[in-house]
Amino acid sequence: MTWRGDTQPVRIALFSEVYWPMVSGVGVTLLRLTEALQARGHQLRVYSGTYALPPGQPDRAEVHRSPSVSLFLYPDVQWAFPRMREVVDDLARFRPDVVHVATEFSLGIAGLKAARQLGLPLVASAHTDYDQYAARYGVPWALRAGWHYLRWFYGQAHKVLCPSRIYEQHLHSRGVLHTGVWSRGVDPEWFHPRFRSTDYRARFGVGPGDLLVTYIGRIAREKNLELLLRAWETLSPVRGTAQLVLVGRGPLEDEIRRREIAGVHVTGLLHGHELSAAYASADVFTFPSPTETFGNSLLEAMGSGLPSLVAASGGVLEFSEHGHNAWLVAPDSAEAIEEGLERLLTDPTLRRRLADGGLQTARDRDWAQVYDRLLADYRAAVEGKGLTQAA
Repeated sequence: MTWRGDTQPVRIALFSEVYWPMVSGVGVTLLRLTEALQARGHQLRVYSGTYALPPGQPDRAEVHRSPSVSLFLYPDVQWAFPRMREVVDDLARFRPDVVHVATEFSLGIAGLKAARQLGLPLVASAHTDYDQYAARYGVPWALRAGWHYLRWFYGQAHKVLCPSRIYEQHLHSRGVLHTGVWSRGVDPEWFHPRFRSTDYRARFGVGPGDLLVTYIGRIAREKNLELLLRAWETLSPVRGTAQLVLVGRGPLEDEIRRREIAGVHVTGLLHGHELSAAYASADVFTFPSPTETFGNSLLEAMGSGLPSLVAASGGVLEFSEHGHNAWLVAPDSAEAIEEGLERLLTDPTLRRRLADGGLQTARDRDWAQVYDRLLADYRAAVEGKGLTQAA
């Protein structure tokens, strides 16, 4: 293959179990990547599982779907069964410059095999802290075999891109050394204090003198929402008219609704301007998850001008500074969440200081630079011939 130079469009094939319309950190990241690079004149083809489309909406033009079934541990995620001949034929017609595998399961394997068969350079990206997930889903026994597999899988790639230097260091500790960083940014066109809405607050009975606390993300076990809810109930005598709004979708969504906890609301998924308003209309953002390899929604909350209560664990530590742009608390502790949340609810001066620090952090996180660096990694893989290794 002949490379066409730094100024020429790049053709990228993405392989991922999760993609639009499935909403998760990985799915949203890849959709944002696709749209941003397409806007720059690059071409992408995405190989993903089959998800139910929103009523009346056609599928996205760049997507190739493989037959799929729900993953038993995480029903919202589809486990794909790629038809390899069909995938290879489609990939050959697309003629990518580089293959990017974003998940390590059946579609990642399909991308790896197809790249090898067609002699294409391969880049991988790591998005999930499997050590943390294994503990929370009761399968810690799977880690030894799992990391043996992951070292082999990542070993096929020219480079493994991590969302933060903190997670990059974790991969190094597991023996994966050929790494780089594909960080994240925040778009001020969508996440900004100007989207604050009295109408949104009124939906939950929150008036001008009341406080709205929010969490935005997956409603799932690994996010430690149970500890947040326990702390919220314990704070009942002191939180007054404050309301807690959980925004998102996930396996725990219906269960939390059925519990009808006083002052707790679950909205489901919000998109576009509704999501912008959900961030900017809050007074405190809570992020109890200790499993993040970056923490996209925390950065979006900072861009929206919110003071944040954050579990001091994982990739969020790359951009969260205690007392400056976030209030960090011990992970996996309802008591720590309770103490931190009470402090934020009762100290408006602290809230203003953290909000100002968060806004400055968000201003320093520019998407254009993030994508410039990613494109440089793609080009380095091509120029280095980054060919996949033999199994």
